[in-house]
Amino acid sequence: MPLIKANGTTMSGQGWLSRGISFSLALCCLWSAQAAADADGPEMLVYQGVARHYVMHKVPSQTGPLPAVIALHGLNQPVSDLRGSWTLEAVADREGFDVVYPEALAGRWAYADSRPVALPDGGHVEDVGFILSLFDQLTRERIIDADHVYVVGVSNGGLMAWTLACVASERIAAVAPLITGMIERQTEVCRPKRLVPLVAIAGTDDWMQAYDGALTPELRLLSVPETLEFWRRLRGCTGRKVTEVPGHEPADPTAAMLVEWTECKDASPQRFFRIEGGGHSLPSFAPLSKGERRPHGGRSQAIETAEELWRFFHGAAP
Repeated sequence: MPLIKANGTTMSGQGWLSRGISFSLALCCLWSAQAAADADGPEMLVYQGVARHYVMHKVPSQTGPLPAVIALHGLNQPVSDLRGSWTLEAVADREGFDVVYPEALAGRWAYADSRPVALPDGGHVEDVGFILSLFDQLTRERIIDADHVYVVGVSNGGLMAWTLACVASERIAAVAPLITGMIERQTEVCRPKRLVPLVAIAGTDDWMQAYDGALTPELRLLSVPETLEFWRRLRGCTGRKVTEVPGHEPADPTAAMLVEWTECKDASPQRFFRIEGGGHSLPSFAPLSKGERRPHGGRSQAIETAEELWRFFHGAAP
């Protein structure tokens, strides 16, 4: 995950039976994800003369092309860690879609021309081309349905997801950049052919990919509100609705607010889960381990990320 710090950023009911059942289900989903991670091996695609790897989680007994979620990991984050951090694969098995995990070279996505990643033998990585080539290969093999491909990115992968929303909007059905805003350079060159349905999630107490933005000698990370304002202007929205999401765990110090933009000239939805007090982790009913709490700043249990993502994707499907 990117260690970007903002100047001045500070770190900072349901019945017992239903809470227990929901918590147990979340833990079971995470254990199932780990078991699947052990079963699904890495696959390879040669692009720019370099072997690029990805992991594919297929729906059991799959027949014919299925919808697919392309999941982009964070900075130096092993795919296995991302797979174990959420319940997406359990949702995929239940709902009938595949999950594809591409791997970045050197652990970092080339999401903007001002943030290049070097190839081993010279030149720069073209990650947009790699991901679209992967789309093409899986479509030719009749594994994924090209009309129902959704992109999710976490942290550094979220920056890559923002870029795909700008330059490959005709190829994806919806996008979910998580726990990051855009960098300023991305907005300067963003000219989408269409506006894809957008759902974002970010915690207000995230100090790793700072919610309020950051400035370094080489780039400016926009705040999450600035980033969403950029897309609001493109959509021409003049209204906004904010709804508090009912809490799941009474002891959870965080809260989720659902922000939806309304009265837009463009019909594609824009939705944002603002996690009040949330850190640099995906919200889930299952808590972070003790070892994860300190570097990530705590996990909200206000929503189950995978469930909310698929609910949005399924509702936004053409």
